[in-house]
Amino acid sequence: MEAFTPIDIDVLNERKLLHVRWADGRDSEIPISRLRGYCPCAECQGHGTQIRWIDNRAASILDAQLVGQYAINFQFSDGHHTGLFRFEHLRKLDPQEETKWGKPEESLIRQG
Repeated sequence: MEAFTPIDIDVLNERKLLHVRWADGRDSEIPISRLRGYCPCAECQGHGTQIRWIDNRAASILDAQLVGQYAINFQFSDGHHTGLFRFEHLRKLDPQEETKWGKPEESLIRQG
């Protein structure tokens, strides 16, 4: 699905944003603190399926590594680095798209 296929991902630490250009032509700007706050890993979310907000102090992304062709792993400035962010997860974290997908607590389900 083109809505969940990124063609370019840029970390913009000076603006505290992650910029994603999607195959359907949409551009997303996701605040780094929002990414960290909705980290899908078991350490942050426990073993349930619903995603919840985690208070954090992440101000930047130190490293980003693609995981196959479905996800990206970030190392945040607060030391956290265990979350695998599926591309669908990233798209649904775009604050400008909440009217389409709903709030993250409603639209995101932790997948493994």
